[in-house]
Amino acid sequence: MNVKTLKTLFVMLFFFGTTQVAKGQTVSELERYDIIISEVMAKPTPTIGLPAVEYIELHNRLPHPVSLQNWKLNVGNTVKKLPNITLDSCGYAVIIAQKFETDFAPFCEHIITLSSLAITDGGQSLTLYDQHDAVIHHIQFKREWHSETIKQEGGWSLEMVDENWPCAEKWNWDSSTDPLGGTPGRPNSIRNTLYDNDSPTISGITMTDSLTLRIHFSKTLTDNVLAQESLFQTSPNLEILCITEVPPKFSSLDVHFSNPPQPNITYRLLVNGHLTDCSGSLYPVYLETLFGISSPPSHNDLVINEILTNPLDNQNAEYLEIYNRSNHIIDLKDVKVGYGGDTLPQKAVVAVSKGFQLHPQEYAVLCKQREITLQQYICKDEKRLMECDSMPDFAISEGVIHLTDRSLRPIDRLAYSEEMHYDKLLTTKGVSLERLYANHPTQDENNWRSAAESAGFGTPGYQNSQSGNAESEDEFEVLPDVFSPDNDGFEDYTEVLCKFTEDENRVSINIFNNRGHPVKQLANNVLCGTEAFFRWEGNDENGNPAPAGMYVVQIEKWNLRTQKTVRKRKVVSIYRQ
Repeated sequence: MNVKTLKTLFVMLFFFGTTQVAKGQTVSELERYDIIISEVMAKPTPTIGLPAVEYIELHNRLPHPVSLQNWKLNVGNTVKKLPNITLDSCGYAVIIAQKFETDFAPFCEHIITLSSLAITDGGQSLTLYDQHDAVIHHIQFKREWHSETIKQEGGWSLEMVDENWPCAEKWNWDSSTDPLGGTPGRPNSIRNTLYDNDSPTISGITMTDSLTLRIHFSKTLTDNVLAQESLFQTSPNLEILCITEVPPKFSSLDVHFSNPPQPNITYRLLVNGHLTDCSGSLYPVYLETLFGISSPPSHNDLVINEILTNPLDNQNAEYLEIYNRSNHIIDLKDVKVGYGGDTLPQKAVVAVSKGFQLHPQEYAVLCKQREITLQQYICKDEKRLMECDSMPDFAISEGVIHLTDRSLRPIDRLAYSEEMHYDKLLTTKGVSLERLYANHPTQDENNWRSAAESAGFGTPGYQNSQSGNAESEDEFEVLPDVFSPDNDGFEDYTEVLCKFTEDENRVSINIFNNRGHPVKQLANNVLCGTEAFFRWEGNDENGNPAPAGMYVVQIEKWNLRTQKTVRKRKVVSIYRQ
């Protein structure tokens, strides 16, 4: 081939490529997140400034036009075929129902019309597919993504904050601040740059079949992990054939084995290497978790261990804690949570539809709004908390909660009432009911107590503050008994540690100097469980540093149910240079 022929071929290829781009085609295939869903108006009434029209906004992140020929949009379970239109370079287009085109035209230049568009007010899944049925973008928005409650009532759109985090959920979305209530067809009013340096963690694990282990991660990953089979190892060793993604969210991976794991063996999965999230950030990780073959749950294998039915601030944030008291793994995709009814629940939903292996003597917490639970309570192991917004609503005063298998065979059942709470509480708002003993009958009212104030009135995901204690006598310790509150990071405070043989204790702790004068009150009639601790940082009641010297810690505990009172005194010293 001579030079002239090569030049002619090059010109033809260049002309063909530029022509295709001009027509809205790309020379190479699109990648995930090149086109994104950047704004959603799910509840347009009461109107703020825009017409009462639902819409979904698409944004082209590429510096050239893109054709949407043969693309699809799934709205929940409804498939919508998009018309053959072209998105401008870095441009926007808004999807609406055809009957509203005239009303909406003055507010948006580029409109995509469909025969109908019904978006669920409370939130649903939205998935954009290209002509090859590859997922380009997916969100599963919720009404609670509006951080201001008043905007949840309608008239305001949800906008993406930072398009560099297209896979992020609630923290990258919020209400529009535009005076019209939204910004259809133009840059979002709340756009900003966000940062997230949290490494991906394993949030759950399940076996989808005898040869496939599904790993749920806390963040959405990129597909470069598929070529890194060496990232994953098991002990005892199982040969890994390949790794595949789980659409449409891509926050889960399937590990395919050549031979199935064996029953009655607990395997350890190790993820060691680097993972990349959807923003392109690379994280070194060393993650470990256990898995195995689960067994179907039987009666009393799982028990209801803690319930919150009266959340703070009237928020829809109930939670239910489950404890595995059996000797085998139970997958929570095989468990249903029900409410109401006597022998059978009036309504029941799968506890964790995506699957979560609960090992013996482990806890799992099903939350109506996981983020609110994390904000309001001490959560020692966040992966124990799972969002279950489809969980039935729990009545505040009294009700019945069921645990069943998928065939509605009973596992556990609790008929609860407010009278089961500690009767001296001024309010039960935000106070959970805790089970004392896992092996005692669920329906025994003496087996339930209000969560201790000293534990924050709830212990989701770990041992209850009111769990049974078999110690022979009350114990009080002050550690260390000599401390130096000089903010040098070494023994800057002392702690009063309490262990009680009974639950529902009232505790008062006062500090006196060597002349018997009161210096500081650490606790005043605080409701405690079987364990509690209180910290003293060496200051007086006004926050001023107490002088060096010896102090007496007076601990007074009484239990109104048993009419038992205990008083103790301990000596502690402050050392100051």
